This record gives sequence, structure tokens and C-alpha cells, in this order.
Amino acid sequence: MSNSLEDERRAILERMSASRESYRNMFAHEDKHEHERADEALSFPRSHTFKFITRHPYYTSLAALVAVAMLPKGSVKKAVKGSAAVTAGILSSRTKTSLITRALPSMIRMMRSGKRRGQ
Repeated sequence: MSNSLEDERRAILERMSASRESYRNMFAHEDKHEHERADEALSFPRSHTFKFITRHPYYTSLAALVAVAMLPKGSVKKAVKGSAAVTAGILSSRTKTSLITRALPSMIRMMRSGKRRGQ
């Protein structure tokens, strides 16, 4: 090739490179935000409520304490005693414990698959 064609080729390649770089600079900022939003949408938890709970555990626990404090005293005692009795009943039997650890995950999978089919 002659020098003039080679120079013209280099000039065209440099212009192409410059235009690509300018497009990258124009759209790179938007792309970063889109990727962040997409990653955030796919990550757990997706709901705003659970995001708030996971990001602000102190506010959430404070709100739970206020809600419990507003309940009548008798109902709180009954709930604590009932949950303790249920927990003790579940944990006392090894058969029940193994049933829950094996059956619960499969039941959750079954419910999730039912939700997917329903959509």
C-alpha cells in the first residue's frame, strides 16, 4: 500500500476509536445504573418491606417491641407459653424433628412450583 492510503486508513481508525470512546463515555454512566438496578432487582430480598427490615434491623426490632408492648399482657403471655410448648413438643421427638427437616423443604418447593404454574 502507498503511504497516503495507509495514512488515510490510520486516520479513519483513529476517528472510529475516538467516536467509540465518546459513545462509551456518554452511555457508561447510564449502563452502570441499569446494571445496579438489575442486580438489585434480582437479589434477595425483592420486596421493599424486607429490604427495609434487613437494612434497618434496629428500627424493625424497636417497632416489634412497641407492637408487643401495645398488646394486652394476657395475650403476650399466652403466645409465649404456646410457642414454647410447640417448640418443646417438636424438639422432644427425634422422629418429629427429622420429619420436619425432610418434609418441610419439599413442601416449600411444592408450594413454590404451584405459584409458578399459577402465574
